[in-house]
Amino acid sequence: MKYKFIYILFVVLISFALHSQSNVLDYKTKNKTNEVERTYLLDLLRAKLAKEFKQEFVFVVEHFKLSGDFAWFRGVTKRKDGKEIELAEDLPYDCCHVEALFKKVNGKWQIAESAAFSTDVWWDGIQLRYPKAAKEIFQESSDKN
Repeated sequence: MKYKFIYILFVVLISFALHSQSNVLDYKTKNKTNEVERTYLLDLLRAKLAKEFKQEFVFVVEHFKLSGDFAWFRGVTKRKDGKEIELAEDLPYDCCHVEALFKKVNGKWQIAESAAFSTDVWWDGIQLRYPKAAKEIFQESSDKN
């Protein structure tokens, strides 16, 4: 009886661990299972940047994880036409990174916060501002914390 209880406890713990890991989806690389949602999210960000900077962009994805109603993206921007990105000279910019937190509201994705070419770490404390976002979406794959 004792061993049966330990076995059941072990199975439950393993199941829980596997389930919690599967809740975080890695969208860094596009594939058939994430293509539609991943493209939609990146298109939201592309549209925002196009409006703000009057240029069309593509992204080199460095980090993109989704869990539940939140997704965290970090990447590098490049102009779609291959030319150099043009930024206003009178404003401080740090080309060419972009970060964004997406949030699903009433079943539809929107950008909760984002910034491109920022000179500060605007996302510092973002987990405190969005406590319902799984901390794992912000962690690199090699992070163990």
